[in-house]
Amino acid sequence: MPEILGAAGLTVELGARRRLFGTRPGVRAVDGVDLSVAAGETFGIVGESGCGKTTLARTLLGLQREASGEIRLGGLVVSGQDSATARRQRAAVQYVHQDPGAALDPWWQVGAALAEGLAIHGVTDRAEQRIRIAEMLVAVGLDPALANRYPHELSGGQQRRIGLARILLLRPKVVILDEPTAGLDLSVQAAVLRLLRELRDRFGLTYLFISHDLSVVRRVCDRVAVMYLGRVVEQGRAETLFAAPQHPYTRALLAAAPRLDGAAAGPSLPGDPPSLRAIPAGCRFHPRCAQADAGCARLEPALVETSPGHLTACHHARRAA
Repeated sequence: MPEILGAAGLTVELGARRRLFGTRPGVRAVDGVDLSVAAGETFGIVGESGCGKTTLARTLLGLQREASGEIRLGGLVVSGQDSATARRQRAAVQYVHQDPGAALDPWWQVGAALAEGLAIHGVTDRAEQRIRIAEMLVAVGLDPALANRYPHELSGGQQRRIGLARILLLRPKVVILDEPTAGLDLSVQAAVLRLLRELRDRFGLTYLFISHDLSVVRRVCDRVAVMYLGRVVEQGRAETLFAAPQHPYTRALLAAAPRLDGAAAGPSLPGDPPSLRAIPAGCRFHPRCAQADAGCARLEPALVETSPGHLTACHHARRAA
């Protein structure tokens, strides 16, 4: 399938400030990321908190401006614009919040919140708004009568579906899902994941799927990128990456993931990720890596193809494969 969303050398700096006698440098929350998402696929992004997943998503969306690099949408370069222009150019990319309840005004009925998005995008006829809202509520498995309720009257699963309906009303091509199953019990998680698959097939959507839950990522994603301290350290097809991870960080994440089959989880990663203001020289993961040697502390590994369709940034990846 052709690429629908991509990035090359994407860098994002946070916290930079202009001062009277110069500029206070920021931190690189995203540092040289290359990405290519094919139309119709579900592309997962995983990693520890603070690795840059959400910042990357906000930058692709246009809410955060890139410091350098290129962003492509549908084959066209859409980077290098101010935030307002970037959001207009990237209207085909929409974002479903991690906490959809917090994204809804508690004083507004659900129908009014959904109608607001339509009005902002030029659909101002009230009758048309009501028809489209009712159709979309049915599409996400909800009773159209829920349009008259307030957010606090809905369950967590219903709020997730409202969040999806709100975005799909805008007819996007790419949907960024930030922790779409967080805080839901297993039965509701399963229902939401089935719904996401059905909506992708029905509306021809492409998903960028951000999650800490590796079991969910393994189940729903076609390809996965693993991020550490702002960089992609491994990327490949989900079944290959989970069956034979090549980067020590990926293996550690998978070993530490909770298991539902009764088997004990592996040991947690040693230590905490370094501060973005004090990124180690060489391989960023080497202070926490059992395989690290003197070369790892000197040279930063490039993200290269270590097997067909599989990219890894590790000096020992070929020996570990």
